[in-house]
Amino acid sequence: MDHVRGDEHRTPDGARSLSTDGDRRVPVDGAPRRRVAVAIIHGVGWQESDFADDMMDAIGRAFYRLAPAAPDGALVFEPVHWAPVLEGAQEELTRRVRSEHDLDWGWLRHLMISFVGDGIAYGLTSHDRHVYDAIHGVVARSLHRLAGRAGADAPLCVIAHSLGSVIASNYLYDLGKPELVGSEVQSHMQDAPLERGETLTHFFTLGSPLAVWALHHQEFGCPLQVPPAELARHHPGLEGSWLNFFDRDDVLAYPLRPLNDAYARAVTEDVPVNAGGIIGRETPLSHNGYETASKVIERMAATLAETWRRLGPHR
Repeated sequence: MDHVRGDEHRTPDGARSLSTDGDRRVPVDGAPRRRVAVAIIHGVGWQESDFADDMMDAIGRAFYRLAPAAPDGALVFEPVHWAPVLEGAQEELTRRVRSEHDLDWGWLRHLMISFVGDGIAYGLTSHDRHVYDAIHGVVARSLHRLAGRAGADAPLCVIAHSLGSVIASNYLYDLGKPELVGSEVQSHMQDAPLERGETLTHFFTLGSPLAVWALHHQEFGCPLQVPPAELARHHPGLEGSWLNFFDRDDVLAYPLRPLNDAYARAVTEDVPVNAGGIIGRETPLSHNGYETASKVIERMAATLAETWRRLGPHR
């Protein structure tokens, strides 16, 4: 990968975690003085463990172009690969419904089970939260690794696509209300500000269906607060933001600020973009094109570069 060099290894969840500590400007303890932690959470559908590779590469190139003084390791990425939580159940469902009947439109049924099924399975109910907690457990393990590699109090920036934005929003919202945090999450958390969500600095939502998800709540509910009040204690020089990227042709993505006054205050900007490349652009297929959309990459990289500069030289 250009600009983002280092060793790559598999995490217990099967995702690839990128270590970038090979620059001579890194102190003897192996960690750069200024590090920005970036978690990337995928959306619906069957995802491979390398789902974030292209985005990490693109962000890294743009970041180091905008912040040429930054040493290797200034950005620490951690993909959050939660798809395996549901893959087994989805495969078993497919096997059972086909065991006695030859169903037509197999490819479309596959999409229904994979895409729609993810959202249905993740939904929290009063009598069953095992999928909700299992997916949040993956997030907790990922943030624990990220805190260990980037630093316990490193600024946390979360990039979340599609249903991943709902997962991230719910997870971070729950952290602010300890009674909502399940035992699966608690078992993987340590006493690090990053893991507690206290250093959340930027939330980037891509192709987010949060507006539809808000139908769960009266008057569309109360959103996550970005940044949390605790950020000023850990990093008084940082300013947080929530940028919501959406393509007008993406039927799963919606602007968030118009939902209510609380969202208008919480979301810094709804950012319209053209996603999807040559094939998907100007069609609903744009939903899968945010990771390569230049406006998305450049805006996120510029925000990360400014965050790194504002950290100051003596962390």
